[in-house]
Amino acid sequence: MAWKACVWLVASYLLGSIPFGLVVSRLVYRQDLRRLGSGNIGATNVLRNFGVAPFIVVTVLDMGKGAAAVLVARALGLNPALSLLCGLLAVVGHNWSLYLSFRGGKGIATTGGVILAAYPWQVIAAVLGTFLVMVLLVRIMSVGSLSAAAAFPVSTALLLHGDLGRFWPHLVVSVLGSAFAFYRHRDNIRRLMEGNEPRIRLKRGPSRGESG
Repeated sequence: MAWKACVWLVASYLLGSIPFGLVVSRLVYRQDLRRLGSGNIGATNVLRNFGVAPFIVVTVLDMGKGAAAVLVARALGLNPALSLLCGLLAVVGHNWSLYLSFRGGKGIATTGGVILAAYPWQVIAAVLGTFLVMVLLVRIMSVGSLSAAAAFPVSTALLLHGDLGRFWPHLVVSVLGSAFAFYRHRDNIRRLMEGNEPRIRLKRGPSRGESG
C-alpha cells in the first residue's frame, strides 16, 4: 500500500502539471497561449482568445485532473486523507507545473474537480453557487473565483464542524486550496483594488491577468 500511495502522490502532481489550456491552443489553434491575452494557461484566457467551446473543453479537462487524482487514489485503496492529498497535489501541479518550469495557472477549475470528487453536495452547491452568482453580478471572472475560494473553507467548516475527527482532512485541504487560489490571484486582487480588472467579454482580443 505504501508504494501505491507514493507512486500516485507523484503521479497526481504530474497529472496536475499537464497544461491543457496550452495543449489545446497549440494543437487546435497553432498558437502559444502564454503569448496571448493575460499569458495565463487557464480556461479564462482560452475563453477570451478562442471562445466558449474551447473554454468548456479546457475547464472540463482541468477539473478532470483534480477529480481523477482523488478518484484513482480511492480506487487504489488509499485512505481519505491521502486521497485528498492527491487532489491537492494535482492543484499544485496545475499552479506550478513541472512541464512549464514550475509556472502555471491559478487552480480554480482543478480545485473544483477535487471538490466534486471528494466533498458533500452542500459544499459543491455553496462553492459553485457563489462563483456563478458573483460572475453574473459583476462580470469579472476573478471576483467569482476569489469568492468561490473563500466560500470553500467556510462552507466546509460550517457543514463538517460537528465531526472534525473524521473530516479534518477536508477542512485542511479546503483552507490550503483557498490559500493557493488567493496567492495565485494576487495580481488580480491588486487590479481589483485599483479598479483596473477587466470584465468578461467573449470576443477575441487582448486581456490581462484573469483567473485560470
